[in-house]
Amino acid sequence: MPNTKKRPKKVIRPEELINFSWGGTTQEWEEQADQIMHVLQDQLDNQESDEELQNKIEYGLRWNYWH
Repeated sequence: MPNTKKRPKKVIRPEELINFSWGGTTQEWEEQADQIMHVLQDQLDNQESDEELQNKIEYGLRWNYWH
């Protein structure tokens, strides 16, 4: 789609990136993966415009969506 507006890419410094630690147990890996997932989701949520957020809210409030 050539006419769609694209958001500018946000450059993240390597110091801000989250990494897995070496070693540990499966439970620790799961906790780290969960933390990384939440950080990435927060970054995506921060990039979302107010218009996109409002559209999601309106879509969720539709009666047909839940029934």
